[in-house]
Amino acid sequence: MLFTEAQQAFKKYMIYHEMSSETVKGYMKDLRTFNRFITDKYNSLIYVEDITVDDVEEYMYYLVDERELAPRSRNRYLFSLRSFFNYAVKKQWVDRNVAAEVDPVKVMEEKKVALTKEEIDELLNMIEHPVIHFAVALMAYSGMRVIEAKGLKMSDIDFEYNQFLVNGKGRQQRYVPIAKTLKPYLDDYLNNIRGDIDSDYVLATTKTGRLSAGYINNILHKATDKLGWDKKVTCHTLRRSFATNLLREGVNVFAISKLLGHRSLKTTTVYLQLNENELQTAVDKL
Repeated sequence: MLFTEAQQAFKKYMIYHEMSSETVKGYMKDLRTFNRFITDKYNSLIYVEDITVDDVEEYMYYLVDERELAPRSRNRYLFSLRSFFNYAVKKQWVDRNVAAEVDPVKVMEEKKVALTKEEIDELLNMIEHPVIHFAVALMAYSGMRVIEAKGLKMSDIDFEYNQFLVNGKGRQQRYVPIAKTLKPYLDDYLNNIRGDIDSDYVLATTKTGRLSAGYINNILHKATDKLGWDKKVTCHTLRRSFATNLLREGVNVFAISKLLGHRSLKTTTVYLQLNENELQTAVDKL
């Protein structure tokens, strides 16, 4: 089967299994990149069964040599190929997963950023755009992923029980209580900023009725520049900060995991970032 045909079949398979639109979009983007590489290499369309381990290894070299991608990004492209070939094996188009025979690149773990409550206040004070201002407060005080915050609808706010209904990864829903710290931001936003915008979504601009993650991250970048911070702050930083600040306040890691919508505590621990002084204080309690 032609790679391009198999690629479309894989897309239908992912949609059929109700993978998120972002996941499907990411996989297809990665596979298109590989398809361009392989068709350029052979100067023709390629069949799935003709792709070899050497082809995949050359592709990985191309990603670092010509595309100059970082190790983590190159591994993502490799894992997308692995998933695709797993599907191809199930369909019996190929006998083995050639991408699984290529080792991922070792990634040096970078120290992840988590903002303190004081830094979150500083950041909010620096953001003038009213909708972005609320979006940052929403993620920092609820722990929502940016895609969850973007997808939050007015009907998902339960004012009676003071909670949000969040539609998370893998179509998993969870309730997140509205924090006391967030409540004034929410009230001000709904009463004085959002107004009568014709949109089902909470985070809505007059022009589009939606809000993009790229726009939020761009404003965050400008705000951190103005503050003179030498750390990179993104929407995901706000989610990590939410988890870490709860831990600093002595909240049980199981409760943090539930609020974040994680299926595994191992995933939650990746988010928790304590500094050296806090770790010293911890061991001094012995």
